[in-house]
Amino acid sequence: MNKADVVAFGTHPDDAEIGCGGTLIKLADAGLKVVIVDLVRGEMGTRGSADIRAQESAASSKILGLHARDNLELEDGNIGTTPEAKRKVAEAIRRWRPKAVFLPYWQDRHPDHYNASQLIYEACFLSGLIRFETGQEAYRPSQLFYYMGWYEFDPTFVVDITEQVERKMEAIYAYGTQFRPDAERGPQTRLTSPTTDWLIRSRMAHHGSRIRCKFGEGFLIRGRLEVENPLDLMFESF
Repeated sequence: MNKADVVAFGTHPDDAEIGCGGTLIKLADAGLKVVIVDLVRGEMGTRGSADIRAQESAASSKILGLHARDNLELEDGNIGTTPEAKRKVAEAIRRWRPKAVFLPYWQDRHPDHYNASQLIYEACFLSGLIRFETGQEAYRPSQLFYYMGWYEFDPTFVVDITEQVERKMEAIYAYGTQFRPDAERGPQTRLTSPTTDWLIRSRMAHHGSRIRCKFGEGFLIRGRLEVENPLDLMFESF
């Protein structure tokens, strides 16, 4: 049985890199088995193609130090909480049995992103139901961590990724067709804009400053964290 410590779901290839790539690198460097599961191949993208995105994704995965990467090949531009989609996501959760799942924030300008958030949430719940039949043993991850997409939120916690930030940016720029304006001829997008690098870095710098480090990634949880020993949460006071 394949097992992972962490599974990060990305709607499109490159979404997990942008939202939580530094944290995934940090976890992989610590010896944890980190897996990304992308929902679609990116066939609706303005630039590149699904096949090129697959090659770029493989290159990025090596930089991140992933244990593995899956793609569920749902329909790009039409993500929803359909029975088929929920089954595919639940099968991935039961296949990898992660302790924690990273997933996109439930508010975003892109319909696929906010629909993916709801889809993954529902599939995580269904995955724990014994009578939800997929031919696999029921399993539900202990915690869901939401990462930022287009819209920001006030994070529950921030991870220091100062040492990982340049590798994160390298992983993002492995998607040349998406982020490098000279990678191919064709229309330019928000991502190929010269301001994109600044926007990504400034967000990481902002959240890093909240915990007094250079760069950070913020995450949100629903509900409350259960803590067995409060000393596990030791941090420097203001």
